[in-house]
Amino acid sequence: MRKAFQNGTLTEDGLLPIEGPILVEEAGRSGIEVVDLFVREGTTVPEVEAETHDGIPADFFKSIQDTEHSQGIVATVRPRQFTLEDVLDAKPALIVVLARLQDPGNVGTILRIAESFGATGCIALRGTASFQNSKVVRASAGSVFRLPHAGSADLQQVITELRRRQVAIVGTSPAAETTIDQWDWRKPVGMLIGNEGGGLSSDETGACDTVLRIPHKQTVESLNSAIAAAVALYEASKHRP
Repeated sequence: MRKAFQNGTLTEDGLLPIEGPILVEEAGRSGIEVVDLFVREGTTVPEVEAETHDGIPADFFKSIQDTEHSQGIVATVRPRQFTLEDVLDAKPALIVVLARLQDPGNVGTILRIAESFGATGCIALRGTASFQNSKVVRASAGSVFRLPHAGSADLQQVITELRRRQVAIVGTSPAAETTIDQWDWRKPVGMLIGNEGGGLSSDETGACDTVLRIPHKQTVESLNSAIAAAVALYEASKHRP
């Protein structure tokens, strides 16, 4: 479990380690199997069913916690396994494609935003922080348990599959002429969100059917990737059933 926390991976048994009572309760609420529940002695036990339930002395618990100020709850859960096809096949598509986002806080927040505004799934291109990264899981606040997602995807494969399904590929850039409110969001859409520092690469921009701009004061050069995703997805949600 320590190794999985450190490397942002599943355990050898295919389990995802999570920390904190809120995430554990979200897992249970989402129909995710809670396998092992480790509770620091003196901590209130969350109301969730688990296969095993162990009380852990405080000194030993420090060696398995992932956060500095732990709330005394660590668990392993068996997450749903989604494929790229699972994400691509949802209709009517509103798919968020993360292009090399490296901040796990942004990735997790975008998962939460995507679920909130009715996106059908999320794809992370190679170079994006893993969906199994503990910071991604915490920032998603449970959305990682429910929203279909697939990671380490190849750009050209994703573009080919989106085109085959007649899904429009839309990028975002502060330099674009067309604004997000001028696009027909009723169409099936794959929305590319660029890297925090450099935005979309030339290959990513070239793959887009259109690139849209979020209107904002020009004194601000660009928006944080998670904020940009939130604004664009909110606009999309206003036009979709």
